Amino acid sequence: MVTSRYSFYAFLVIALCLPFGLFPQTESKEQLQQQKVRLEDEIKFANTILREMRADKKESISSLEALNQKLRIRNQLIRTLNSEVALLEKERQEQAQKITELEEYLANQLDVYANMIRKARQSHRGDKILAFIFSSQDFFQAVKRVQYLKQIAKARQDQINRIKQTQETLIEKKALIEKKAQEKQRVIERQKLEQMSMQDEREDQKQQLASFKGKEKEIQKEIERKQQQRDQLNKEIETLIAAEINRAKEEAKRRSLESDADGLGLQKGKDYTASTSNRDLNKKIEKARAERKAAGEASPEASLPSLNVEDQQLAANFSANKKKLPWPVEQGLVVSRYGRQNHPVAKQVVIDNKGIDIATKKGSDARAVFDGVVTRIVRIPGANKAVLVSHGNYFTVYSNLKDIYVSKGDNIKVGQSLGRIYTDDESGKTHLHFEVWQDMEVMDPQAWLQ
Repeated sequence: MVTSRYSFYAFLVIALCLPFGLFPQTESKEQLQQQKVRLEDEIKFANTILREMRADKKESISSLEALNQKLRIRNQLIRTLNSEVALLEKERQEQAQKITELEEYLANQLDVYANMIRKARQSHRGDKILAFIFSSQDFFQAVKRVQYLKQIAKARQDQINRIKQTQETLIEKKALIEKKAQEKQRVIERQKLEQMSMQDEREDQKQQLASFKGKEKEIQKEIERKQQQRDQLNKEIETLIAAEINRAKEEAKRRSLESDADGLGLQKGKDYTASTSNRDLNKKIEKARAERKAAGEASPEASLPSLNVEDQQLAANFSANKKKLPWPVEQGLVVSRYGRQNHPVAKQVVIDNKGIDIATKKGSDARAVFDGVVTRIVRIPGANKAVLVSHGNYFTVYSNLKDIYVSKGDNIKVGQSLGRIYTDDESGKTHLHFEVWQDMEVMDPQAWLQ
């Protein structure tokens, strides 16, 4: 009887020692918060850009491009808020389920405690407790019975504490679920405000588009003129990159020839000089190989042309930083993306953009996205200036610059200012055209930037 009763209370003490805690915040919620802050900052910057473009000026295609991008960002923000509402509702439901489970558990705890009290009253009145102790066969059994009674008392007290803890946890959970409901309501209200702002911006967009009606021919001519400038710039860049790749190949070929000559015992300055042509040096190498072969001596294998060690490391570092490169401006708004896309006004016209166009504040500088060497300063009539920077076999292009701060051959560091970005007086637009190349292949810059 004593053993079975002791086992029951021992099991009860262990079973009731269950941890309770609030649900931890999920990482996805933190990501949503960060994304929301970033989008809010981009909208604020878009407003700054639009104010600069519209200051004492009529509406322009540039301001329409900025407004279109602002609408895209606003739409992203609304989608982020939708995700936040869904997440808050999921958390609220989880808390509601937990409250239901706690209430059921509390009811069970109260039943267990009531049962403990009933049994204690039935079998452990004062006279029965004394009789239980004094009926022990010896002193040690009496001590064990006293300890057993203390354990029963402790189990009841632990049950009381567990009930209090459960009740406190319930209060916390109910407060948390109320907080989630209020937070969700605040996000819903924010959604409504953002949707109203989007409606106003779409109306603004319609009005701007309407202002360009009847000017299709002028716009078409302007598009063609700018496309000619871009084509000329791209042709110049392709020529320069091809020349740079060819120069690197020639240097690599020369290094491999001199390495072969050195391995065969030919001395620079004695057997050949820097002015010795590759053709003549190759003849000397073939002659030295033939002499070794005739003498029965083995010749080292011919080395393969490759980039120098510095350029190889630079290219490897550039490649390793894909999606991590800093933006080429301090603050910017992408108003024209990479690839083929319709013109914002002349929808029938398809623009093939080799890079991205980033609108920024007046007076802003273009900044290097990575360490490298200034390969060339390009000047295109009517298209301002461009800087070509090599990073091993990778190249970055920064065009539509007014003032240039660097020179050909300069070693530059990431974040270094390359030049002042041009501001169009008529449209108020300050934009940087930015491109990324790997050898002769042009790439999407946004795939490389942070």
